[in-house]
Amino acid sequence: MKKIAVFGFAAITLFCGLPPAFGQNYPERPIKIVVPYTPGGQFDIHARLLAEKMKELLGQPLLIENRPGAASMIGADAVAKSPNDGYTLLFAGTNIFAILPQVYSKISYKVSDFQTIALVSDLPMGLTVSSKQLGVDNLKSFVSYVKARPGAINFGTSGTGGLQHLIGELANLRMGLQMVQVSYRGTPEVIAALMGDQVAVTFDGMTAYLPNAGPDKPLKILAVSSERRVEAAPDVPTFAELGYPEMTVSTRGGIVAPAGTPRPIIDKIRSAVVAANNDPKVRDAIVRGAAVPRTSTPEEFDAVIKSDSAIWTEIVRRLNIKLD
Repeated sequence: MKKIAVFGFAAITLFCGLPPAFGQNYPERPIKIVVPYTPGGQFDIHARLLAEKMKELLGQPLLIENRPGAASMIGADAVAKSPNDGYTLLFAGTNIFAILPQVYSKISYKVSDFQTIALVSDLPMGLTVSSKQLGVDNLKSFVSYVKARPGAINFGTSGTGGLQHLIGELANLRMGLQMVQVSYRGTPEVIAALMGDQVAVTFDGMTAYLPNAGPDKPLKILAVSSERRVEAAPDVPTFAELGYPEMTVSTRGGIVAPAGTPRPIIDKIRSAVVAANNDPKVRDAIVRGAAVPRTSTPEEFDAVIKSDSAIWTEIVRRLNIKLD
């Protein structure tokens, strides 16, 4: 398997005279984790849970900085241009590496600008609809309703070209629909649009939607894109169960650093990330947030990016999506 070149940089750095104890005193000051999403979504919540636990493990505060916008590219670009000293990290959805470079012809960062550290979760997408606007109770009736109204039903996303947008377009392709995308700054704005009758549909992680979803509530979650039903919402069927296995997709959350961050520092951060993610309270909160906890090595993280990139390259090609 071809490995990303940044690993070679870290290795060369180590062999060029740094003492064996390099990184031993890290961290000596607070660490910043950039979250390229608005507050309140699952990745933001997960980052804060990790930061709180990692503070105990590393002996320094971990500060969360939300930098949303441009389908998460603003925050990613900021970290790519940060010093590679281990004091600026990114809580990244793999869409930043596997989807956006396939969709945008002009992008300010490269995958090789980052050093992966560890995956922490899989986040499946739920198809959530406004009960008031659509009045449908299942995926079959949703498809029939939307098919009968070509171009009249909007779906909200947190940015053009992101995973929510692509899943919506994939639904259009596979279900024979003609929904129209409306882009917002983040999940809270999408929820407000759903509740305010500005859009009728969204494809998003279910965390922030669950409190307002269910019988006699303003929202309904009709299907989820995971391989199996999600523990936090066991009554929500998967797309595969309902006859749409090609809608089985998810984004994965993980921690990355700027390329060239020394491997001893990467290993120290990873140990803290894995320990924090395995903490029972953190894992319980992740599961309750409709995500699936996971861990990985940097090399396994790279392999996931490579695999997801191949999948989304083909989907983007079929959808014929290319943005400036």
